[in-house]
Amino acid sequence: MRKLIASLFATTLLAAGLSACGGDADAGSGSDGATKLTISYQDTAFPALIEASGVLDGADLDVEWVNLTGPAANLQALYSKAIDLGHMGDTSLTIEQANSKTDWTADNAPLEIVAGWRNGNDPEFSPLVTAVRTDSGITEVADAKGKKWGFNFGGYNHAQYLVSLVQGGLTEDDIEPTQFADGATSAAAFNAGEVDIYSGGHGPILGALASGDAEIILDDSQTAIPALNVWTARKDVLDDEEKDAALEEFFERMSGYWAWHDENPEEVKKILVEQLKVDDARADFEYEVRRGAFRAFDDGLLAEEQAVAQALFDGKAIPKLPEVGIGFDPRYNEVQGAISSADAQAAQ
Repeated sequence: MRKLIASLFATTLLAAGLSACGGDADAGSGSDGATKLTISYQDTAFPALIEASGVLDGADLDVEWVNLTGPAANLQALYSKAIDLGHMGDTSLTIEQANSKTDWTADNAPLEIVAGWRNGNDPEFSPLVTAVRTDSGITEVADAKGKKWGFNFGGYNHAQYLVSLVQGGLTEDDIEPTQFADGATSAAAFNAGEVDIYSGGHGPILGALASGDAEIILDDSQTAIPALNVWTARKDVLDDEEKDAALEEFFERMSGYWAWHDENPEEVKKILVEQLKVDDARADFEYEVRRGAFRAFDDGLLAEEQAVAQALFDGKAIPKLPEVGIGFDPRYNEVQGAISSADAQAAQ
């Protein structure tokens, strides 16, 4: 029933988001005959920041933004060909592959991750956490038996939940799994005390942490999830020469965004407050957690991603072990100015 509700909610969000933006990824041309890319992001802040940065000004492509919350809605929009790029977490396709009735291969994989980014690994600004309500009596994951645990399907929030279970020696039979359509509703339930433990974004629960109503027991460094934001594309989009060329230009221009973000903290925070409807403390956090650079899909990163898949499989959290490299396409690494795993580690 929870999965049905999540699916119906995602469908509603998809329809509303595409209706609002007039989205139709099959329409290949935008204004002045430029190739159109329909790109989803899970909030309105990042598109607004990209517009303010000016990195797409004068581009020979037409970007149409769609706001779809949650990886489930983004996956659905990709499969239905409503969008060209969908925003999710780096382990989304690991879980998607593991649950697929058909084994993915390099030839038949329907989706590929084509861009990934995150901030540094400062635990103060970890993007991904497992947290508990302080009145729940939980001090470590093993204490979560019989407790309500909030999460959302797909994405790295889902992986954080599953790896946390595995690390605690638990299965879903030991707890009350409470699945939500997206990270925002999962966090809202945790902040309201409706669930005892939560796996998801750090930012949405800042208030509960600051008040002492909640505390973090695991972050992404402890679950060893790379925790990249990613954009995922369908294979047919990547095989389309015009779309491929437009994506190359899009990512080349986007590579200049990160420096603008670092150089304009006050403008970034102002946009975050306006778009996310948050207070200054949350805007300060979001400014930090949204810094970063594109990451290269090299052997180092793929080894980290495969290790997450192995941990999930060994802990019986997923039904089969996927080859995660099938879901990562490095073709845009160079134009993105993507940094290697070794450079990312050295910068920590």
